[in-house]
Amino acid sequence: MSAAQSRHSDTRSVNALTAFLLALTIGFGSGPDAQAHERIGTVSHSIVIATGATVEDYLSIPPALWSRLKLELEDTPDALREYFQATVRIATWDKTCDLQSVTRTAFPKTGNTLFHLTFRCPQEVTDLAVTSVSFLDLDESHVQFARFARKEDPRKFLREGVLSVKQKVFHIPDIHGDGSATLDRASAFLRLGIEHLLTGYDHILFLLTVIIGMSLKETIKAVTSFTLAHSLTMALAFLGMVSLPSNVVEPLIALTIVYVAAENVFRTSVQRRWLLTFFFGLIHGLGFVGALQEITVSREELLLSLVSFNLGIELGQLAVIVVAMPVMSWLCTRPSGGQLRRAFSIGVGALGVLWLTQRILVAAQSPYMQPLFGS
Repeated sequence: MSAAQSRHSDTRSVNALTAFLLALTIGFGSGPDAQAHERIGTVSHSIVIATGATVEDYLSIPPALWSRLKLELEDTPDALREYFQATVRIATWDKTCDLQSVTRTAFPKTGNTLFHLTFRCPQEVTDLAVTSVSFLDLDESHVQFARFARKEDPRKFLREGVLSVKQKVFHIPDIHGDGSATLDRASAFLRLGIEHLLTGYDHILFLLTVIIGMSLKETIKAVTSFTLAHSLTMALAFLGMVSLPSNVVEPLIALTIVYVAAENVFRTSVQRRWLLTFFFGLIHGLGFVGALQEITVSREELLLSLVSFNLGIELGQLAVIVVAMPVMSWLCTRPSGGQLRRAFSIGVGALGVLWLTQRILVAAQSPYMQPLFGS
């Protein structure tokens, strides 16, 4: 290929990339704000107990979720039974158990609501599968933490599972086995961390904007400093030593995207970016921990949940870099590599400005932020 043809090809690549990113910006502008750190929404907890041919499911939900549920159905035994009959399936060896009754109990001190679901199975339960889509109709990012225990010791959890829009089944192959709730929890939080990273477009675009045009050595330094920083912030936030409301953190995260994109556009070379990514990593860490504030319920779960979730984030992050780095390195070695880098950064910067505007408007509606906005 001649030099003229190569330049023409690169020009077309720049134009195509710019058009794609502008279309992406328009698409995001017409849809919801894609926040990597707000993917986990409402949270519920359930304890499942099997005795003979009877299975009991004790399902606890927070006040906000109960308020939303009451808008959709009447607070009557028949209406509740109909709802859970449609959203919860208990089965043993593929034979469905019948929902016999649903009772509701309120706890004034916490405001939580407890539903006691009783199922009757066609045979004695050994293998147990709990399938739940409860509350996903109200909040598609809802997460339910399911635990299996025996009636003689309901506080000792033998198995654990995390149910979400992507994982709707909690399976206990043998209810008489000891199982490993610790291993279940570790694997569940690992998977949750990976999903949380890979579905967070703002975080992925931030990473790509940081590493585009950088050498492998500089990329490793920048990503390592970012990882250490957000891991540190997550640990401190979990321990209650640092905290910021999401209405402050989320606009700051969008601002980090805008800043890095602008730096790529207006500076031909970036030195010591690892120092910048360390500072920005502290901010992103607060965003990640904000998504988990309602999940872990005891100090005993704290360390394992934090480490597993953070490891999942790092694995997701590594997967993105491994896939993207060769492509970005190749693009930036082209004669028009600088133009490609700027075109990409302009598109990402436009998305960052869009997200920043959306998040500031959302923050302005918060009762905690309204004094700053004069209302």
